[in-house]
Amino acid sequence: MLDGLKLWNFSSGTLPDEELNGTTFILKTCQRTLVLAFNTYPFKGQDLPEHVLQTGEVAYLYLLETICGLKSKLIGENEIVGQFKEAYKIYTQSTLKDTKLLLILEKLFKDAKDIRTQHLIGISQKTYASLTRRHLIQKAKADHVVVVGSGALAEDLINQFKKKAQVSICARNQARTLELAKLHNISIIPWEERHKLVEQPFIANTVGTDAILFDEIFFAEWKSKNCSRQFVDLGSPSVIKTDLTIEEGVVRLDDILNEGAIMEDHKQVQIELARQAMLEITLKRKSLFQAKLKQMSSVIAPQIMPDMRYL
Repeated sequence: MLDGLKLWNFSSGTLPDEELNGTTFILKTCQRTLVLAFNTYPFKGQDLPEHVLQTGEVAYLYLLETICGLKSKLIGENEIVGQFKEAYKIYTQSTLKDTKLLLILEKLFKDAKDIRTQHLIGISQKTYASLTRRHLIQKAKADHVVVVGSGALAEDLINQFKKKAQVSICARNQARTLELAKLHNISIIPWEERHKLVEQPFIANTVGTDAILFDEIFFAEWKSKNCSRQFVDLGSPSVIKTDLTIEEGVVRLDDILNEGAIMEDHKQVQIELARQAMLEITLKRKSLFQAKLKQMSSVIAPQIMPDMRYL
């Protein structure tokens, strides 16, 4: 069954935003865009940007390493799990979803959870959210932080900040913003009033889009109004445009990634054990899928529903 698995790996921001065939699973992260399909080619008529195509157990192994954080600059980081979860929810809502691909994804979550539990606990305490907290709370001594965005990373930041500082949220998705504000007892700055963020010295942005949301004019005014300041941009693609550097209060995603990329030597042992376990579990999964496929082909299979315990 794994023989039908196909994985296209694009650099972040290089794949067009238009919706692909609904049978495909799409994951966009700050470092890459992954498109996953089963025995189909979703790019008919498209001139594809540079990419890597992987198939079968090679693709499954790559996905395992990705969801376990071993393909990230922050080795072992956990934010990727939330990104997979959000992409998975979107995929399950597609009327064209492929039941075989759903089965593969379900097992992928289970295998990744086992690998993390057995080999990667404690491998990276410094995730995007915790490193951002270090910049804003520990270094800048912020007592009020505005989180821009309402996705999984935004909620991670809220959880990191709220015990040490007052938190506000500013996001486009009104329903989700209200939900987060109520859940975490934080205030809201309406998206339509985001220009007023020039008054806020400490900001953490999680929104990634091709549009520029914070330009040179914004940062010039923001700098003039705030002597002590810090703007951390975790968006990919970046939504800021400014020449200000980390020394001047603007911390970019690359700064965060580079800071967290340094690993202690003893962690390399855990990582190598995890990689070996991933290879073994991938080969085992291939064998189990082959047996499952024979079983499915011998009967009329009901629609496969994923086991949400592994999300």
